[in-house]
Amino acid sequence: MTQIWKYRVDVGTIMMPKGAKILTVQMQNDIPHMWVIVNVDAELEERVFEIHGTGHNIRNIDEYEYIGTYIDNPFVWHLFELIKNK
Repeated sequence: MTQIWKYRVDVGTIMMPKGAKILTVQMQNDIPHMWVIVNVDAELEERVFEIHGTGHNIRNIDEYEYIGTYIDNPFVWHLFELIKNK
């Protein structure tokens, strides 16, 4: 069965069903969240995320995939996911 789940954005590892597809990242009630399409019957896997602010240095950018940008006034943050098998 497929559903849309909400996850609080955090640095580090988040457990999600395999094959989960991130739709968007936005603020809700002053907390950043991402909405994700998941197969609720799929086995869980670890997914690793990093958050970088505008103007911050980013090391090893080729190891990450851009997910989305959200605003937490006055800051603008950019969410990236570690690409496996690089």
